Formats: sequence, structure tokens, C-alpha cells
Amino acid sequence: MARAPLMRIRTETLRDGQGLYLCAAAAFAAVIGLSIGVFSTPLPESENAAAAESHTSSAAVLSAQPASAPSTTSSRVSIAPALAVTEQQTLVVDTALLNVFNTFLLKPDGDRAEQLAVYLKSKLPPTALAEALQLAERYQAYMQAHDELLAAQHLNGNIQAATVDIDRIAIWREQRDRLRQRVLGDRVAQAWYQNDDAQLDQVLQEWRQRVADAQGVTLQGERYPVPHWSNPAQEEKHREYMVGVLRGVVRGYAERRMK
Repeated sequence: MARAPLMRIRTETLRDGQGLYLCAAAAFAAVIGLSIGVFSTPLPESENAAAAESHTSSAAVLSAQPASAPSTTSSRVSIAPALAVTEQQTLVVDTALLNVFNTFLLKPDGDRAEQLAVYLKSKLPPTALAEALQLAERYQAYMQAHDELLAAQHLNGNIQAATVDIDRIAIWREQRDRLRQRVLGDRVAQAWYQNDDAQLDQVLQEWRQRVADAQGVTLQGERYPVPHWSNPAQEEKHREYMVGVLRGVVRGYAERRMK
């Protein structure tokens, strides 16, 4: 008679333990489900757009500086195709700006400078506009002085591989670079012509080495890796590329307007 109450107490204790275990498991599952729901719930479109905007608005442009000067960054704001200003409303000087200038100033006829000024006034804020108009005047002065200096060199623009005078071209290039520094300034010259100058340096050095190799002469200093094509067609194509670079060096702006 004494064993029946004991069995019943043990059974109730076991049931109570199982009940607590099931309650705890259910609560844990609810927490996990809530967490999953929080992390998988998509943001509203407005929040997604704001996040994307904050990411894209952090883009920066490296301002054109001389190689020896410390570089600075400022946010770039697009004004029109190929035109940009900083957040401080100053002009971004880059090759895209040069292309805009050339689009107007290398037209074969018409009021080129006036058309450029009208275009700039329609696209730029006051501070950047003043800088652009002043730079456009300096560029036109450079174009005129460039052609006058080039004419004094008596260099033929129709250069052929057999008629390349590499030393005279190198002398002209030095004079032209000094003219750029004087009229345009180092900052503008680097921003506009740095890549072209690097390409020209490569061609001048390689051409000199090819001439020296043909003459059996050893040049002093570090040797540039001159390619020697086993395929004559590839060699001819490479030579024409170099000649094309040299032709561009001795082509005046007046000639370019006629094209």
C-alpha cells in the first residue's frame, strides 16, 4: 500500500521535467525563428537606395599635380559629358577637358573660341567657368606659339621610316616641352600630356637603339628592351606604329584643323 503513492510522485515529477524541457525548446526555437526573420527581412527600397547612394557618393578624383608635389583628393561632380568640377566648384583639369577644348578649337572654320566659351558658360558654375575660360585663352596662345616654333624647325610632317631624323625630333620635343611649361604650366602639362610623353619617350629610345644596332654601336646607359619580331609583318606593323607616333609629334594645330 505504501508503494503506490511513491510511483505516482515519480511519474508526476518526470512529467513536470518533460514539460519544462519542451517549454525551453519551444522558446529557443522561437528566438531562432525571430532572428532568422530579422536577418532575412529585406530593407525597404528607400533604405536600399540610401545605402547605395552613400556608397557611390564616396568616389574621389586625384587632382592633377606635378609628380614632385603631394597628391590631394577631392570629390568629383559631373557637370556635362567630359566636364567635371570638385565639391568646391573648382575645375577638374584632365584629358577629358582637353578633348572638349579641341572639339571646338580644332574646327576647320567658324568662331571656334566663341563657340567654346558659350558651351562652357552653359555647363559650368561661376568659379569653374572662370578657370576654364582663362585656361582656354592660354591654350589658344600655346597652339599659336607651337605652330610658329614648329615651322622654324622645318620638320616634314609626312615622315617615313627611311627619313626619320630622330635627333631633330628629340630637339623639337624639348623645345615644345619648355613652351608647354611656360604657357600652360606644369600642372596642366602633366594632366594633359603625361601619357603621350611616356609613349614618345619609349619610341625615341627604341628608335635610337635600332639605329645603333644596325650600325654596330653600343649605346651607353640602360638598354631598352627592343622587340625583334620573327614575323616580318609584325615587325613592319610595329615600325609603322612608331612612325605614327613621330608624325604626331611634328604635326601642327593648323594642319590638324584641315583634317
